[in-house]
Amino acid sequence: MPRLFVCVWIPEEMKQAILDFQKKLSKLPIEAKFVERENLHLTLTFLGERTGIEDIKKSLEKLKGFGEFPIFLSGLKIIPSLEYIRVIGVNVKDDGTFTKLIKNTVKLVGGEYYESSKMTLCRVKSIKDKQKVVKFLEENKDVSFGKIDVKKVDLVESKLTPKGPLYSSLFEVYL
Repeated sequence: MPRLFVCVWIPEEMKQAILDFQKKLSKLPIEAKFVERENLHLTLTFLGERTGIEDIKKSLEKLKGFGEFPIFLSGLKIIPSLEYIRVIGVNVKDDGTFTKLIKNTVKLVGGEYYESSKMTLCRVKSIKDKQKVVKFLEENKDVSFGKIDVKKVDLVESKLTPKGPLYSSLFEVYL
């Protein structure tokens, strides 16, 4: 059974700035798994292992007509908190339309979701000098990568490998 999620891909023209920031993060005294360039995305819903891909595609077709809208990747998001850092990401800021898209997608296809969306930069395994890491995160809390015009969503298969996940788009629907 394929492992699936629905997402918005990060545009190619934004990826270099994100990678440059990840490089700065990687120089901190942390051990972390960084999201690869080709895997940078914003998850709308995680479906897990599912059958019925054709039914999922038909359901996603109902998003046609939702309409394009802008979002901004701005501000660090630390999960769960600066006291216990497990994920370092970037917030999605907009007028609420992205949350509406998430809710509509979940109504159509189900799955897990979080209303306060973020783009994951890395998953932290361990921190060797917490004070130094927290100082960097606080100094860069307002980092901004700019605007994305959300035009489509993709149904993606995630294959887990020893080297990390391999993502492949199975279907896309333009809003």
